[in-house]
Amino acid sequence: MLLYSCLFCLTSYGQQVKQSFTSIELQPTIAYLKYKGAESRMVRLLFHGGNSYSPGKVYLSFNGLRDSLDVAASDTGLRYYELPVPGAPVKEDTQLSISYQTNGRTYTARCMVSPTRKWNVYIMPHSHVDVGYTNVQEKVLAIHMNNIDEAIRIGQHSENYPAEARFKWNTEAIWVVDNYLARASEEKKKIFWDAVKNGWINLDGAYGNINTSATSPAQLMHMFATGTRLAKEHGIRIASMFQGDVPGSSWGLSSQADITGIKYFLSAPNASDRIGTADSWRDKPFYWTSPSGKQKLLFWQSSPYSIGYALKGSKIPNFFTIEDPKPFYTGKPSENFLNPYLFNYLAKLDQKNFPYNMTLLTWAMSDNAPIDPELPDAVKAWNEHYASPRLVITSVKQFFQDFESAYKDQIPSVSGDYTEYWTDGIASAARETGINRNASDHLQQAGAIWAIRGKQAYPADAFDKAWTNIVMFNEHTWGAYNSVSEPEDPKAVSQWKYKQAFALNGKAQAEELLADAAKGENIPNSIDIYNTLSVERTGLVIIPAAQSTAGDLVKDNKGKKISSQRLSTGELAIVVEHFPAYSKQRFTIQKGSAYSTTHATAKENSLQNGIYTITLDPKTGNITQLQKNGNTRNLADSTGLNQYTYLPDDAPDKIQYPGDATISIKEKGPLVVSLLVSSSAPGANSLTREIRLTAGIDNIELINTIDKKAIGDKESVHFAFPFRVPAAQVRYNIPWGSINAEADQLKHANRNWYTMQRWVDVSNKEFGITWSSPDAPLFEIGQYTTGGLLGSLDDPKHWLQFTEQQPVISSWVMNNLWHTNFRRDQEGITTFHYYMQAHNAYSAEQANRYGLENHQPLVVTPAAGPAEESLFFNINAKNVYVENMNPARDGRGVLLQLVNVLDEPASITLTGKSKLDVWESNLLEEDKNTLNNTFDIPARGVIMIRVATNKSNGN
Repeated sequence: MLLYSCLFCLTSYGQQVKQSFTSIELQPTIAYLKYKGAESRMVRLLFHGGNSYSPGKVYLSFNGLRDSLDVAASDTGLRYYELPVPGAPVKEDTQLSISYQTNGRTYTARCMVSPTRKWNVYIMPHSHVDVGYTNVQEKVLAIHMNNIDEAIRIGQHSENYPAEARFKWNTEAIWVVDNYLARASEEKKKIFWDAVKNGWINLDGAYGNINTSATSPAQLMHMFATGTRLAKEHGIRIASMFQGDVPGSSWGLSSQADITGIKYFLSAPNASDRIGTADSWRDKPFYWTSPSGKQKLLFWQSSPYSIGYALKGSKIPNFFTIEDPKPFYTGKPSENFLNPYLFNYLAKLDQKNFPYNMTLLTWAMSDNAPIDPELPDAVKAWNEHYASPRLVITSVKQFFQDFESAYKDQIPSVSGDYTEYWTDGIASAARETGINRNASDHLQQAGAIWAIRGKQAYPADAFDKAWTNIVMFNEHTWGAYNSVSEPEDPKAVSQWKYKQAFALNGKAQAEELLADAAKGENIPNSIDIYNTLSVERTGLVIIPAAQSTAGDLVKDNKGKKISSQRLSTGELAIVVEHFPAYSKQRFTIQKGSAYSTTHATAKENSLQNGIYTITLDPKTGNITQLQKNGNTRNLADSTGLNQYTYLPDDAPDKIQYPGDATISIKEKGPLVVSLLVSSSAPGANSLTREIRLTAGIDNIELINTIDKKAIGDKESVHFAFPFRVPAAQVRYNIPWGSINAEADQLKHANRNWYTMQRWVDVSNKEFGITWSSPDAPLFEIGQYTTGGLLGSLDDPKHWLQFTEQQPVISSWVMNNLWHTNFRRDQEGITTFHYYMQAHNAYSAEQANRYGLENHQPLVVTPAAGPAEESLFFNINAKNVYVENMNPARDGRGVLLQLVNVLDEPASITLTGKSKLDVWESNLLEEDKNTLNNTFDIPARGVIMIRVATNKSNGN
């Protein structure tokens, strides 16, 4: 998204009346001119007070040498003139003196010329891909697809230009390519792939400009699946990614580098909107090493992608008015190009002791803009005029390969999470965000069930489509540029519906695929339950009322009674114990009374389940006692846990709280007990908070439901959890791992708010609590660290540079603080689930297990097929969890991604029902290294493997 203000503006010198200059100035530059067959340092002669119209003569004196040259008359007037400094390049500061004679007058000026290096500047042409924003999505797509056709024509036109000026188009997002190919004829597809092989079209791996901190590990991996597969089909390997606009990105991109094959990462963020201090990483390339230290990305954050817009795009038909996707020819390729911006930019790099002689600028006319067709001619003319800086039209991959080849041994290595800044906007559509997060987990469970059952004809294409929808809901464009200022504009409404459909379609597809995975000939009065995780588990299962009409008595496949209870909702709750990993078990529902061997109790404002005692404040409904059996510690601060807070604007002194609570017993036990807290709430029609315990289960469940009013004024909604854990360290789950807040973050990363995957842990050396939510990913450490940001987006003092460890987690569930792109308001019913588990000393294994169990609960389906089914092998892996499992596309076994949670290597042992073949694999499902049935994963490492039976390499 381009902003209405820009950092790079050129002064217009258009004049209605000719005004001649009154004084001159010399401006040294880092440039070298091609002059009389040699290379000469360039100094700019600037005219002040007006332009130069008459002919004149310049006399130069430099380093003992003299020269003169004529300046021709100009009808339009000269603002400046480029002077070649006589003699060879200097090795120390040397003074240049000139006199300029014109119209019978003489003007003099002096300057110091310092030594400078020769530069290569790579120019990467693209059009920033917003999926919407500037116009409805289909019109945006039409522009980008037409850009491909135009790029091929420009590539053909410039193929005999000098190599540096030959056109290369960067499509930026595979979303464009995927749609282009889906609509292209066979002839057009061939032309496209020939252009890719000729270098006229260049592919980077990411499907779009994604909020990577908001994606699950599986989503983060799948955002590269379409591009890498398409390319492989044509003998091409994609090794690069480009991310435009979004400041920051997930450390998980490094963790999965060996899986995705992505080695190079170019980031070109927004110029100023909600970027904190991220611009401090500009032109400071580094190898971004993974938490294990075994994988790395070469990362470069360039200048903001809006430079091309500021210099040229803003002076031609712009992105708000374009309907015709055709490129715009000015007829003056060198006008509004890089002179003088580039000289000043490189001079600043020199002043910062920039250690490399090459750098990169992106060149986009605007968001969703037609191509700049004049770039090859502009570059060709530039290189004919200047010896340095030399311009090179480039792809992302070419630039990184050239840079790495020249400076590999000088590039520093950096590790840590570049915590994103733009994830706050996802809370402007809290309901859809929750839907998408849950759909992602359901889709993973569908793949696991398919593998558990060993079903044939795995519908890989259908899974791909579902993953694409889920990933694209996390694409950074949420709506129109006027989504806040004109929310009822038909284009703004249309763009949100298009965006919303990614989440809704992903949900529907995931549910359908999960049902398909489990389906077969139904068996009446029975259900199947699946454990889709790699660990044995005990847990609560909720059976829908429609599937449990036979009665309240439940038995397992061996006839053993299972603890059960009919809930007030009509659903049937049961507890299953010691459920094997990656397996299915059958349960029958019979006429009879519910059965339970353990008991939980509910009183007017308290709950007990044999593990926890929970007490609510009778006035507020907040949890004021959270105590685990076996100790006297109360983990709830006196103000109470699960407190609803409403913040108008962004000033914490305006905070508002719910009205007095009404507390009632909803579930009376003996298996499940719950209290329902009802209250009025600012910003909402109503608020309910259900607190639920299950007998004998080490889990506290909260179900918070807001019936939101549509409010256009700026607002934020939080649920605050002030824990009583002194000297606490906050850790949380990111894609492919977990980090310590502050200690594992890059400098200049976002610290005002965070985005979790599955869990946050607050603990000291002795005890703590793990907190999880499938629906609400945003949280603050402390309360209202987002306060004061409105109207201060460019003020660094409002952006935290250090995270102070506090045992306070504020779940930031809703806001509308953006001025563009995101939603102005949201209304209706949205439910947020939270889970809490108290523990002794922190365990990374237990925290990850707890998060997985709450995000991917035991799955209930209609009974079909054999009474028991399980994966064809077992996994013995302490301190390692399986992030994802699904059948291989080619039918040869299953694919798994495994994560080691410890700071030391971990051993994995696979035991099969028959002999196993095991390989290290990747996103393309290629067999790489052959592995034994027992193998190691590096400390905090991630690995993808294929496991198949020896018999035909199938399961």
